[in-house]
Amino acid sequence: MKSIGIVGFGEFSKLLITHLSLYYDIVVYSREPIENTGGLKFTPVGAEEALSQHIIIPAIPAQFLEVFFAANKQFVNPQTLIVDVCSVKVQPVEVLQRVLPDTCEILATHPMFGPASAADGLQGQKVMLHPVRINPDKYNRIKLFLKDTLGLKIIETTPEEHDRMMAYVQGLSHYVGRVMQLMDIPETELATAAYNDLLDMKRIQGTDSWELFDSIMHQNPYAMDVNRQFKATLQRLDETLANGDTL
Repeated sequence: MKSIGIVGFGEFSKLLITHLSLYYDIVVYSREPIENTGGLKFTPVGAEEALSQHIIIPAIPAQFLEVFFAANKQFVNPQTLIVDVCSVKVQPVEVLQRVLPDTCEILATHPMFGPASAADGLQGQKVMLHPVRINPDKYNRIKLFLKDTLGLKIIETTPEEHDRMMAYVQGLSHYVGRVMQLMDIPETELATAAYNDLLDMKRIQGTDSWELFDSIMHQNPYAMDVNRQFKATLQRLDETLANGDTL
């Protein structure tokens, strides 16, 4: 069985292990001691062994990629395939191309799901792909595995177009979800379908790690522009309401 080295042991890593350990041997490196595996099938290892695998998945926030690989570059298998799973794409792709050996293959991905949204399985979930530098035959085999074996829906696009769209899809939704979580909006029997959507945002986006939220807002080069548009529109709406006007 082929092996995968995963860097990081957060909730998304656990989701990866759950599904990929059916097809691959999994080794995991974490800077924090792994004391409870939760019954997951993997082997805790040091950074050197994790980075010696033929497939490496750095499941860490985008803002930590450069520091990690710069510090551990000597351990990276020069023939490895790095599968980037960050929620933003332009910055991680630039970092990996610059920091890693030219012989390393790089596949940019964004799994458009997490532990909460994929609680019932991966079937029909979306994953974004972009072949940064990878053998075309290997890329096609990976696409078949993701589609036919895992049941994922593949969306191929560039890192730039991904980040432009994600500034709305993630930047806006995670910001609103975080606001709903901080407000602690209540459950109610009087909830409408639209209000239940807000409760879902509170439950899913609002409870994601702060590191992920920070990455989505600050590592995406387009996210803060959308955020400023949102706040300016809120101000315009408030002023219109206060003046008794209509838009």
